[in-house]
Amino acid sequence: MKNNKITKILHITPHLGTGVGTVVLNYLKKVVKNQHFEHRVVCLDYANKNSIIVSKKIGFKLWGDMSKKKEDVLSLIAKSDIVLVHWWNHPLLYDFLVREKLPPNRIIFWSHVLGSVPPNNFSNKLLKYPDIFIFTTPVSFKVKEVQNLPPKYKKNMNSIWSTGGVERLKHIKHQKHDGFNVGYIGTVDYTKLNPDFFDMSQSANIPNVKFIVVGGPNSKLMEEEAKNRGLSDKFIFTGYISEEEKWKYLSMFDVFGYPLARHHYGSSDQALQEAMGTGVVPVVFDNLMEKFMVKNGKTGLMVKNKTEYAKALESLYKDSKLRDRLSKNTKRYAKEVFSLQNMEREWNKIFMKTLKLKKTEKKWQINKSAKEIAPKDIFVESIGKYSKHFISYCKAKKLNEKKLAEEKIKNLAKHPNWSTKSKGTVHQYNTFLPGDKYLSFWSKIM
Repeated sequence: MKNNKITKILHITPHLGTGVGTVVLNYLKKVVKNQHFEHRVVCLDYANKNSIIVSKKIGFKLWGDMSKKKEDVLSLIAKSDIVLVHWWNHPLLYDFLVREKLPPNRIIFWSHVLGSVPPNNFSNKLLKYPDIFIFTTPVSFKVKEVQNLPPKYKKNMNSIWSTGGVERLKHIKHQKHDGFNVGYIGTVDYTKLNPDFFDMSQSANIPNVKFIVVGGPNSKLMEEEAKNRGLSDKFIFTGYISEEEKWKYLSMFDVFGYPLARHHYGSSDQALQEAMGTGVVPVVFDNLMEKFMVKNGKTGLMVKNKTEYAKALESLYKDSKLRDRLSKNTKRYAKEVFSLQNMEREWNKIFMKTLKLKKTEKKWQINKSAKEIAPKDIFVESIGKYSKHFISYCKAKKLNEKKLAEEKIKNLAKHPNWSTKSKGTVHQYNTFLPGDKYLSFWSKIM
C-alpha cells in the first residue's frame, strides 16, 4: 500500500447472527492482523450476543440497530475508503438504499443469495447501483438479469465463495455409533428443504436408519408432521442448537442428506461446506448451486428425483468403500476451495481494484422524493420485475382491475418463498415497516 495508508472498510449488513454472520465474523478474525486494512461493521438491525463478544475480543468497531441512526451511517460512509454491503433482500437494507442519497463513496455489493429466486432476486436497478458487484457463487452469472446487463456493468462483477472457513472444523472426528445416520443441518422450512423430504427419506431401504434434522425455524411443525406420518422413530428434530452441539451431531453423521427444493435461494451453502469439510458425504439434487459445489461421483452423489435420492442413500449404506473414497475426496476438495485463506486473498484483489475508482454519490433510481416514498414502494423496488401484480393493484382504478391483481397476488402465496415470515416477503416488510395499508393488506391475503 502506498505510504502505508490504512484503508478503512465499512461493512453494512442487515444483521449479524448465524449464517452470513458466521462468514463475516470468521473473515474478520482472519484479517484483523492485516495492518493495511481497518474493518468496521454497521448492522441496520441487531448484532447478536456472539458478534458483540467477538468484536470486543478481536478489536473491531461494531454498531447495532443503526437503521434508527441513518445520519450516523451516512457519516461513516463518508469517512470510509470502501463500503462493503452484505446484500440480501431485507426491509431495513432496502429502506436505506432506496431512501438515502449516499455521500461520495466506493461501494461494493456482496450478494449472499443466488439472485434468481423471488423475493430474493436481482433487479436491474440493484445490479447497476454499486461500483463493484460480487457474487458468492459463479452460479449467479447465469441469472438472466445478469446476462442481460450491458458489458460496462459486467466487467465490474466477480464471484468469491462465501465461507466460514472449513479449516476451523479440523478438530471434528467421526464418532462410532449404532445404526446409520443421515444428517441435515440448515433451514428447516420448505422454502429451502424439498417438499418431498419425508417421502424420499422413508423410502430408502436402510435398517436402523435415523434422519437427524438440525436447525429451524419450523422444526416443531416438521416434527409434528413426522409424528402424523408414523415416522417418529426414524426422525430426530433438534431445533436450533449451539455450535458445539451441532459439531457433535455432525461427527455422528454417516451421510449428509441434503435434498433442497428446486426453488431454493441458496448460493454458497455453509452447511454443505461444513459437511464436506468434515468428510461427511453429501447427497444432493442437481440444482444450480449444488452443481457448482459438488462433483457427482467424486465429492458426493447428485440425483435428479426422489427415487434416485433414496437409491443414493442405500448405495452409500451398502458400499462402505464408496463412502470412504468420497469422504476423503470431499474433505480434500472443501479444504482447497472453501477456506478463509482463499477468501482473504480474493477480497484483497477486489479491494485494490476498488481503491483505484473515484468516489461518487449514489442514489437509487426512483422518481419520488424520500418523503414521498412509502413502505409499499420499498417492497416493490426490492422485487424488481416480480412487482407487476403489486403495482397493478396500486394503480387499479376499477374494482374488477383491483380484484384481478388481488387474485394474482394470492396465487403467489402458494409458493413457499412468498409465504414465509422472513426472506424478503411482504410479511417481513409489514413487520419491519409497519403502518402501510398496502403491505398490511397484501400480508393478510398472502
